[in-house]
Amino acid sequence: MSRKKKRTRLILWAVLSIALLFVVAVILLGMRRAISYEAPQIEQAGQAVHAVPTPTPKPKQSSAGAAQSLTQTLNILLIGVDAVNGVSEETRGNADGVILATVNPHTRELIFTSFMRDTRVRVQDRGYDKITNVFHIGGPELLKEVLEQNFDVAIDYYAMFTYLDVVDIVDAVGGVEIDLSMEEIYFMEPKIRGVSSETHTDYEDNALNVDQAGPVTLNGVQAAAYARIRPAEGGYDAGRTERVRDVIAEVLVKAFRLSSSDMLQFASVFYEKMATNIPDETFLTLAMNASELRQYSRISDRIPIDDSYESGNTGSGYYVIPDFSVNNRHLQDSIYKGIHE
Repeated sequence: MSRKKKRTRLILWAVLSIALLFVVAVILLGMRRAISYEAPQIEQAGQAVHAVPTPTPKPKQSSAGAAQSLTQTLNILLIGVDAVNGVSEETRGNADGVILATVNPHTRELIFTSFMRDTRVRVQDRGYDKITNVFHIGGPELLKEVLEQNFDVAIDYYAMFTYLDVVDIVDAVGGVEIDLSMEEIYFMEPKIRGVSSETHTDYEDNALNVDQAGPVTLNGVQAAAYARIRPAEGGYDAGRTERVRDVIAEVLVKAFRLSSSDMLQFASVFYEKMATNIPDETFLTLAMNASELRQYSRISDRIPIDDSYESGNTGSGYYVIPDFSVNNRHLQDSIYKGIHE
């Protein structure tokens, strides 16, 4: 490929990458209500509670149509992967974050539906398992298939990142400013040691002191560590997901301020780290319609919805067990009809 053609393609990917980053940032920023919860506990959740046969997904929409213009509903599965050395057949890791991003041009809405990672779903020929484990078993294609079959929804594409991808992405924008508490800095210390080791960087160059509580510009290693801690290292994942939103939002702010040359470098890093089956033409559609997407209403949602599930230790682990009939109806109304009750 000639130097001119290579640079032209890189410029295009700069536009496409920023467009995707915008969509992801909007998704994560809009998720506060959807993921800030504490699942109610029950002593026992029976293995057969609300179990239903694997449903048939809705007919899938034409990806070509979605790529040409924003005339059809587009569903993209965003997967946050807990893997150190990238995603492969041998080291898939688990899906720690699963969000269905819906672009509905008919209702002019961006709908962001998070799935509780411990939700028990039916996996064909394997019985039941958690959503987070489904990815570990069969990667993004199996996770996509299982969500389609259990929740009766058509998913067009997926996009994946690992938490270590955060290191290079944050460094590519020159760091992010985060308001840290003393407690957060305290619990970041072992995470910083771990990420430093995994990225072969000097821990001393990345260490923080509790006296630095307040606004701090974090480098990539520090930002990845920040995104990994839980509230006081407790049992809920809501705090960690909120921290990821903070990092992505700050990356977005910094990215839009980059010079042309720095933007090309950032786009190169971002594109390299992303694993997706989204075709180029769909990226281009999102890029060309980014200003319009800014005007869409942003809807946050969560599956299972309140009062539609049980949770607890079934004897084979902790599960969230949904009433599929209620949740599937709610999901269809939300992403296709604009009904969010």
